Amino acid sequence: MSCEIVTTDTLITGPTVYPLDLEEVKKARRFSSTTLDTLFDLWISAATQYYESETGWQLIDATYEYTLDAFPEQSEIELPHLPLLEIVSVKYDVGGVETTFDSSNYRMTPAEGVPTKRGRVSLLSGCSWPTADTQPAAVRVRYRAGFGSTPGSVPDLVKYALHTLVGHFHKYGEAVQDATTSLNEIPLGAKQVMLTARLQAMSTLKPTRSSWLA
Repeated sequence: MSCEIVTTDTLITGPTVYPLDLEEVKKARRFSSTTLDTLFDLWISAATQYYESETGWQLIDATYEYTLDAFPEQSEIELPHLPLLEIVSVKYDVGGVETTFDSSNYRMTPAEGVPTKRGRVSLLSGCSWPTADTQPAAVRVRYRAGFGSTPGSVPDLVKYALHTLVGHFHKYGEAVQDATTSLNEIPLGAKQVMLTARLQAMSTLKPTRSSWLA
């Protein structure tokens, strides 16, 4: 019998750019003045946060740390944010000392298929997870996720959804105070793109361990 491992996923380093270029957004909105630049930046940020929270996809390169209170019985650890760019490190505590799990024991398996199976840390043949201390966040997987580090790396369909959301914020202005939590009416185009992205992203496989190890 198995029991579920407690996990958390924390943003370590966020993106340094937005997935939409400010000047391109203003051009699309037929707006040349700089008087609303601060608001446009806010709307781009809000649209990005809303898209990512609704779909689970990371748009611009960011670093996360996925923690577990033990190594799983499975040979893979699926990581929450898509798409996976890099496994930075796998670290664990043993005897109260932080230890790095050598990368020669595993490989990065990127997101694949439709629906999309999430990126993961996969043990190589003949390798096994080490034994870690039993405590919260005893195992820490640091990874990078995103389409890339520039707006040009973001798929056009995603950009379309973001442009649609920004246009919605621009049109209704102060009627939308907190776009990440109080959007009651989302433009149909953006809604359909996000729904498709959410459906494509399969749920993260919950890591488990044998109950006698709990």
